[in-house]
Amino acid sequence: MSFGSVKITVMSGYLKMAIILVLAGMVNSAQAQPLALSIQNTVDDLGNVELTLTLKNSGDRPVFHVRPMFHFHHSMSMMSKIMRLDPGQIIILENDQHPPVMRVGRYPLTAMVEYWTHPTSGTKQSILVTDSFFFKDPVKSKVEGSLESVTDFDSSILKVFLQNRSESLKNIRMMLLLPPGIEAQDFSGIMGLTMRGGEAKNFEIRVLRRKNQTQDRFPVHLMLEYGEMLKHYSEQINGTVRFSPVWYSMKYMTHFIALAFMALILLGYYYRTHNQK
Repeated sequence: MSFGSVKITVMSGYLKMAIILVLAGMVNSAQAQPLALSIQNTVDDLGNVELTLTLKNSGDRPVFHVRPMFHFHHSMSMMSKIMRLDPGQIIILENDQHPPVMRVGRYPLTAMVEYWTHPTSGTKQSILVTDSFFFKDPVKSKVEGSLESVTDFDSSILKVFLQNRSESLKNIRMMLLLPPGIEAQDFSGIMGLTMRGGEAKNFEIRVLRRKNQTQDRFPVHLMLEYGEMLKHYSEQINGTVRFSPVWYSMKYMTHFIALAFMALILLGYYYRTHNQK
């Protein structure tokens, strides 16, 4: 084996180790969310709803100015603000603001929590968790759909597909839940939509990032609800709004640069030793 081939083998070993370290850093970045949320609910025979939200700091640093809120029935209910949540600390909040439910069926729930990683500065973070409950008997929505996102970096287009899989007319109420940091054009609050039996519809929603917002992936939830006779139907369509190509993410930019730099070093050593033969 020549000296040049030994050098290339050693460099390849270093590159493999570096790639492993970079990928480990990417995994750690993806797992950096410190808050864990869960929703518990109870519903009695009269339709009275009791909700609790459990927050746990599963990270290794405290979080500050934690502001939880519930979304239900196209309305929002603010809960008590938590000034500080230490690592491992668990807080359970009760919410009695949910209106009584009257119709048999499924009802969606969404909890959103905003928090800061520093007591006086830093960037506001947010996390969403979704759930649902049944009143008396479960019913399945006949309206289904999907969300897809395309981007031009300055804004994102959320492509919505809906289909009425029943034979009857549906008068649907829609609500788009967006986390802090982005806002939708021409879609605010509640929007109504009528679909004939078997009909499919496509429409687009342009979404913008607010200034100084560097995050490029945001979870979104499109809530659909409609009523028929004494039954309530709901469907939740989940998706991701992105402001970069599928293969790219701003938080991984340094990792990609490091990989590209190491690949250039390896190519340089390869051509140098190849030309010396």
